[in-house]
Amino acid sequence: MKHILLIISLILGATTVSAFSHSKDYKFPKKDCQEMFAGIGGLLAEADKEWTYLEKNPEGSPDALEHAAKIQWYIVLAKNYTTIFEAFCNKD
Repeated sequence: MKHILLIISLILGATTVSAFSHSKDYKFPKKDCQEMFAGIGGLLAEADKEWTYLEKNPEGSPDALEHAAKIQWYIVLAKNYTTIFEAFCNKD
C-alpha cells in the first residue's frame, strides 16, 4: 500500500511540475492575446453598464439584485481571463 501511494504521489508531482514548466514557456499567439485583451475590456464595459442600471434601482429590489449578480459575474469572468492573459500573453 505504501508503494502505491508513493507511485501515485510521484506521478502527480511529475505532472504538476511538467504543467508548471510548460506554462512558463508557452505563450499564446499575439492575435489571441489581442482578442482576449479586447474581451476583458468588453466584460468590464458590460459590468459598467450594469452598474448604471443598478444605480437607478432601489437597493434590495429584485432588479437591483439581478444587476448586482450580473456585475459580479462579469467582474469574476474578467478577473479569470486577466489571470490567463498575464500567465500566457504578458511576457514581454
